[in-house]
Formats: sequence, structure tokens, C-alpha cells
Amino acid sequence: MRRLVRDGRILYVRRHFGWSILFITLSLSIVLFAWLFPSEKKGELGAALYYGVPLAIAGMIATLRAEVVAIDPALGKALFLDRRLFRFRRRFRNLDRLAVRLKSISSAEGYSVHHYIWIDVTDDRSVLFKMQHGHGQPLDEARQLATDLGSPLIVE
Repeated sequence: MRRLVRDGRILYVRRHFGWSILFITLSLSIVLFAWLFPSEKKGELGAALYYGVPLAIAGMIATLRAEVVAIDPALGKALFLDRRLFRFRRRFRNLDRLAVRLKSISSAEGYSVHHYIWIDVTDDRSVLFKMQHGHGQPLDEARQLATDLGSPLIVE
């Protein structure tokens, strides 16, 4: 999640390049391995294309996905942009309708802990702002977001 300041607006940008690079690299390596080391009886190239092409498509979809939260304190509004493969959605919400919620969930064994920062909109749906794994709770990031939004922070 990057934080930029532009013309008095605070922008938070979340991209999915890591997943796209992983999917595309995995699909290319599967197809390349089946092509370089073929077997006459098993038909690995067909199986590699069967698995490799959907992974490449998933990588392209993840490349074209981005989420932006633009906060304009002067106008008292937040703009949520959600770009996916064939869909572009833009929503404006008033800052007084927003709240920031930090939720931590641990597994049944207690080995892994997942932290989620949500932007809750009154009488609307919640927007996942950030997800982090590990034992370090992102309390400072949640406080910074709550300060930028001018909204309360709820820790669960």
C-alpha cells in the first residue's frame, strides 16, 4: 500500500503485481518444462497448456487490477476507485460516514495471525483496505488511516 499526497488529497494505492508475476512465471515455467522435456506416451504439453493458460490469464487479470482510496479533507469526501479487468467502479462517500476497523484473527492452533484493516461505511459495505500476516499488528497504519479520514479507530 503506497501513500501519496497530491493537491491536498491523500491517495492510498493497492496493486496486485506480486500475484500477477507469480502466476505468469508459474504458467511459463510449466509450459517451458513440458516443451523441453516431452514424453511420447503421456502428452505433457497438452496438460501443461491446460494448466498454464489459465494461470497466465489469472496473471493478466491480477496485473490489470488496482484499488485507490483518495481522501479530500477540503471537500469532506473519500473517493473509492476499483479497477478490474472489464469493470471500473467509482464511489464517493462523505468522511463523516466512515470508520476504520482493525480486526485480528488467529488460527485455531494460534500459530498464524491475520490482521485486516477495514474502512466501514455507514449503511453501505465495508472495504478491505489492507491485509497483513504475522504477529505484528499494523496499529500505526490503522491510526494513520483513521487520522487521514478524520474518523474513529475500532480495534477488535
